[in-house]
Amino acid sequence: MASLLIVRRGGDIVAHCDAVCYDATQPVCVCSACEGLNHGLGLERAAANTRVLVAEWDAREGAYVCELGDAVQNLALFPLPHEGEEP
Repeated sequence: MASLLIVRRGGDIVAHCDAVCYDATQPVCVCSACEGLNHGLGLERAAANTRVLVAEWDAREGAYVCELGDAVQNLALFPLPHEGEEP
């Protein structure tokens, strides 16, 4: 099962969004990372939403660290700057 987003606080995983959420067919979202944003959308659309989720988690109080799951590391969610450009 591919995790899109893993949220850690210290060494503990406090939230994650995976196929239980983005491939869901039931009406209620139980995902603690997206809180319904990716519910039932499928991998591609949910992966595109992940940049919004990272920004939301980064804005929260506390020492949260967001990381993309292994299955989406190579998706072009966050375009890298070209050589010589500022990030």
